[in-house]
Amino acid sequence: MDTKLFINRAADLVKEYIAEEEAYTDNVQLQINTLTWDMEIADPENDLPDCDYYPMMDLVKMSVENPGQWVPDMDAIEEMAADYVFTE
Repeated sequence: MDTKLFINRAADLVKEYIAEEEAYTDNVQLQINTLTWDMEIADPENDLPDCDYYPMMDLVKMSVENPGQWVPDMDAIEEMAADYVFTE
């Protein structure tokens, strides 16, 4: 998977989480299947083989323009993506 595509997909899921934050538990995770690169918002109890998990709250930050509103933390998302090696 292309690094930019990986980052964009993760950011889209973070935006989805932010849009419906109240629908999830406090410790919801971003689940990444390391074999297929599929991603989804997952319950914190998931512990599937071949999957990595990142707390969603580690991938958001407070908006500078709109205090009190969460936005994707692109630095954190890019740092997470750097944990994986992609051929481009």
